[in-house]
Amino acid sequence: MANENPPSLGGEAEPNSWDFKRVDEEGPLPNPVGHTFPLLTHDLSGRWCLVGTGFYISSDGLFITARHVIRDVLRDGRQISPLVILHPRSNTGLFGPSEVLYRPITQCWLGERADVALGVAASATHTGTGEALQHWCWPLSWATPAVRARVATYAFPRHHLSDDGRVFHFHPELYPGMVQEVAEYRDKIMIPFPYLSVDCRIHGGASGGPIIVNGGNVVGINCTELARTADHPPGPAFGAQIRCLKDAYIDDAMLLGERIARRVAFDELTRSGCIRIEQYVARDHDEPLSGSLVRLDEVPTTAPHPEVVFTQYF
Repeated sequence: MANENPPSLGGEAEPNSWDFKRVDEEGPLPNPVGHTFPLLTHDLSGRWCLVGTGFYISSDGLFITARHVIRDVLRDGRQISPLVILHPRSNTGLFGPSEVLYRPITQCWLGERADVALGVAASATHTGTGEALQHWCWPLSWATPAVRARVATYAFPRHHLSDDGRVFHFHPELYPGMVQEVAEYRDKIMIPFPYLSVDCRIHGGASGGPIIVNGGNVVGINCTELARTADHPPGPAFGAQIRCLKDAYIDDAMLLGERIARRVAFDELTRSGCIRIEQYVARDHDEPLSGSLVRLDEVPTTAPHPEVVFTQYF
């Protein structure tokens, strides 16, 4: 049944065992609703599927996910399938049946070595007031977390999809753990970038989600979990450190006070206050930007939007 509660995947936190906070607000938040979201696509038959998780880092639509999530809809660097943010809106921290927005994505920077991506969600306005959509976002930390620091990831791998691929039932979960290892480099193929190893579970669909230290700052992006084998339990899991975004940029952007759209570097976004990062270290401006930019508004959705049911986290 499409409205069945999705089965547990393992490694979930006890309800209410972690306090999340909104930026610039005090007090715990029952869910990081509005911070974090599923990324969806559909095939030629109109069957929808979950490709990964993303999370906002600005109140107007800048977001982060994993590079391999975006590559799911690309071929030879060009978009071949639609990609949308399933934006769960809420003023209370609770999900509601009419509080879902299917938000297009305009562009995305893909890291050259690191499995990270910086995206731009399409502008959205309130149909009644005409006001631009504003939403909660995660504060980031540039600092390398300490080994054995308490961390968690919040994502949407626990879900059920109807047989026709048109009804989703999501049960977002928190997956807690500790940092096991941090380093600048692990290997040439799998993780050739600054990473952290955690013992959180990163199930399929959690890729691109935030790795959060207790207190609320995001220190990493979910990348992969080593598969279970006959003689080895699942894990460890690996994430890219936030500073892997140092070479990111977006096009057709204007900072406050500007009148001409241009390429804007991640460093500029941070120093202008668009993105909040603790312990930020500015990049060397003599170093060239790296990575690539892809358009994600070239293949629109053609299937009816799926019906969505959310189960409360707590």
